[in-house]
Amino acid sequence: MKCLLKLLVCFSLFVSATVLAEAKVAVLDMELRNLTMPLSDPQKNAEIAARDEQNVALTERLLRDGFEKRDSYELVTVSDKAHKKADKGVGFLFDRPDAAAELGARYGADYIIVGRYHKPTYLFSYIMLRVVDVSSGELLQEFKTEVKGRPQETIPRNIENVMIEIDEMLSSR
Repeated sequence: MKCLLKLLVCFSLFVSATVLAEAKVAVLDMELRNLTMPLSDPQKNAEIAARDEQNVALTERLLRDGFEKRDSYELVTVSDKAHKKADKGVGFLFDRPDAAAELGARYGADYIIVGRYHKPTYLFSYIMLRVVDVSSGELLQEFKTEVKGRPQETIPRNIENVMIEIDEMLSSR
């Protein structure tokens, strides 16, 4: 009887691990929402814009890597062409979970992550990530984290912390 109980426990752990391994996640390219006033120096503006783009690219890469390195997810790639076609304007997919879910469904995703790198000031920025359930079209949760100081140090730490929160949220579903 003990052997049978152990076998059932092992089997249930295997089944739950298998179910988690089947969660397909699409991570869309993030949009940059820069609300800062342009400076009078065009060269300085170009340098700041380049750094902002680097921060967005770093955030996207770390987020995708975070899902890829975890056994409980399969990363689904959405084509740039389909993403651009579905995104009717700035913030459209971010503000419309139903439209984001429709895009994710076309690629077989269970969840789609829509992100924004929000820069209200030169002193700090926010990484805002929305997790959308593709089958229901509902926003499950928004994760927001602040980027201060050196983005090369802050962003990796923040994304890892957000990944832990996303893991907890999705594993409870």
